[in-house]
Amino acid sequence: MDAKSWKASWLTLLPLLSSAQAKSLWSTRAANSSDIIRTAYPLGNGRLGALSHGAPLAEFLVLNVDSLWSGGPFEVSNYTGGNPNASVAGRLEGTRDWIFENGTGNVTELLGDDRFYGSYRVLGNLSVTVPSLAGSNTSINGYERRLDLVEGVHTTKFSADGQNIETSAFCSFPDQVCVYTIQSSRGLPALEVRLDNELVESELQNVTCFDGKGYGNDTAHVRLRGVTQLGPPEGMRYDAIARVVSGSSVQTSCNNGTRALSIVPGNNTTSIAIVVGAGTNYDPKKGTAEFGYSFRGGDPGPAVEATTRAAGMKTLDALRENHVEDFTSLTSRFSLSLPDPSSSVDTPTSELIARYNVNDTAGDPFLENLLFDYANYLFISASRPGSLPPNLQGRWSEGLGAAWSGDYHANINLQMNHWTADQTGLTDLQSPLHDYMADNWVPRGQETAKLLYGAPGWVVHNEMNIFGHTGMKSGASWANYAAAAAWMMQHVFDHWEYSQDASWLQAQGYPILKGVAEFWLDQLQVDEFFKDGTLVVNPCNSPEHGPTTFGCAHFQQLVHQVFEAVLSVKAFSGETDEAFVTNVTSSLTRLDKGFHIGEWGQIKEWKLPDSFGYDFVNDTHRHLSELVGWHPGYSLSSFLGGYSNATIQEAVAQKLYSRGEGNAEDANAGWAKVWRSACWARLNNTERAHFELRYAIDTNFVDNGFSMYSATNTPFQIDANYGIGGAVLSMLVVDLPNAFGDNSTRTVVLGPAIPAAWAGGKAEGLTLRGGVANAKVKNRSAPLRIV
Repeated sequence: MDAKSWKASWLTLLPLLSSAQAKSLWSTRAANSSDIIRTAYPLGNGRLGALSHGAPLAEFLVLNVDSLWSGGPFEVSNYTGGNPNASVAGRLEGTRDWIFENGTGNVTELLGDDRFYGSYRVLGNLSVTVPSLAGSNTSINGYERRLDLVEGVHTTKFSADGQNIETSAFCSFPDQVCVYTIQSSRGLPALEVRLDNELVESELQNVTCFDGKGYGNDTAHVRLRGVTQLGPPEGMRYDAIARVVSGSSVQTSCNNGTRALSIVPGNNTTSIAIVVGAGTNYDPKKGTAEFGYSFRGGDPGPAVEATTRAAGMKTLDALRENHVEDFTSLTSRFSLSLPDPSSSVDTPTSELIARYNVNDTAGDPFLENLLFDYANYLFISASRPGSLPPNLQGRWSEGLGAAWSGDYHANINLQMNHWTADQTGLTDLQSPLHDYMADNWVPRGQETAKLLYGAPGWVVHNEMNIFGHTGMKSGASWANYAAAAAWMMQHVFDHWEYSQDASWLQAQGYPILKGVAEFWLDQLQVDEFFKDGTLVVNPCNSPEHGPTTFGCAHFQQLVHQVFEAVLSVKAFSGETDEAFVTNVTSSLTRLDKGFHIGEWGQIKEWKLPDSFGYDFVNDTHRHLSELVGWHPGYSLSSFLGGYSNATIQEAVAQKLYSRGEGNAEDANAGWAKVWRSACWARLNNTERAHFELRYAIDTNFVDNGFSMYSATNTPFQIDANYGIGGAVLSMLVVDLPNAFGDNSTRTVVLGPAIPAAWAGGKAEGLTLRGGVANAKVKNRSAPLRIV
């Protein structure tokens, strides 16, 4: 616990109801191979992702590897990361003058090039077929598939012509492979294993099969090697191997026509396991000027060979034990147990989701709990040391191109992906995010700061790939977003607050934070429109909404948080530059904090006078940009005292009512609804918070628990899956940092917006700022306490 004191605001829940502890998604129908993204259950170990689908006796794993992308320097040798070839910063002065004189303007001369940006893409398919039983004449009974969210294991069980068969799959972080197993109640019939990608042109990939005979100690395997383009320049290389685990009594052979591996088990063999590993020649440490921003590493083949060979030499029991021990060590850190008054535990997950009705004010606490657990499961599966952070699709994509490139949108989506980690004890799993910013954004972002703004420090904009794309793209309303890095600094500050890791702060966290602060110290302008002496951002666009103007509330609140963060951590950061600290302090004093009330009592999105007509009643735009300092941030809710200030609360509520429920002409996305839920929860408005949570589940969640962007229609976008976890946490606790220099008692509020239907529920393992862990929220006859 840090030096700040705090007190708990006690909460007493209602009498205990029955609470189911099952933590799994399950179905009595196979995942639909023509609708994989809405029916298949996901697995992952950070770097690798898999989606299990297909009919009994002919199962598939759609495989992803985090760094497999098209585009960037693997597509064109002179890739610039969206930056211009020469400075355009000199054009800013005229742009700013125009905006201050007229209120609005444009940034046409700063806009960049979208070409060669690339996309996240699928690796391929592992298929395991039992040819003798896969025909239509086989009688299949008792089919069930289940994804265990605690252990991270997918299991399928059924009977085929009276023979009990079970398959399982998991992706192991300790062994860096995914493992597929098939076992039977009696001797297994022959299997056929393939590893391929039918979406890729034949000249770009090479599939080989090795039967394990005559080549030293190598074991039987199939291998998929490819390149994203022939070049020049040569595209990204990728390599994947599916290898039979040794120790089984089997005979193997290769079909040279299909490149399939045939496995004929011995008479007494009832179980066969296959490990699959993959990699690319993407190197995140080679995205600097020293390496020509190439991100190009060595051949991934030797590492994939070594990893799969090492895993293949282990027993299935050892592989599974390593995985389960690792996975449960993470899923056990936090536990939420809500009631199950309808015995939903006995109903297949897809049916629970289909029958869920927003208009039932009780909702289904069991399903709401399950989707919260799913959020944590998906984060553990997609964010591990050494991986890239979860992108717009987490780790799970099925095509060669993804919606919005499956990239990193940093005007809510990337942030929402990380809403649950700190408070559920998973803050250490955010190292992929910190490494990504340090390795991918900062080097090229320093160039962007100089070329576009003539500024020190570093900056990125709204859309980022894995190749250091830090410049603007081509549409001002969404590309003119220099606040992206400022928002991400909330995650740097929060990681410090929850972890108290001073070594990390000094080595990585603070240098990143300081670079963003240096950029904004240079870029703030004295407000020449209102001439009120305040410092404002000019130019700015409120994310994907409204004009190019100055003093956007969103930007102002985020810069406020950056400066506060610098001052709050400086005593632990090793900072010796007193001039820098003094500049931050004085600029913070003069900074417009992004809170102004409009003519209908709302918090304003822009500083512009209401007469300009941009901030109007019933503008139902999906973004809540001017509320970033309310939730998930704290410029408004804490630093300006909003959590106990009726004026700020009323202005926030007015905007929330006006903004609608998160379904409008511009989008019907789940993330817009769960963001609203979290904002209402911070207003202690249980009814509205729970409504928005229910509305998201009813409207956007599909059979496999994934959230879709357009109601239940694709594309799949994972942010609402993570965001629903953050919304639930906001209903369980309010844990805000104090402003720098505020030494008053810090209040932690437990249960600000707990629905009556959750009565008798329990949350254990809640982490608070200052590294305080194991807080419990549960039913008691006496007042609650944090233990």
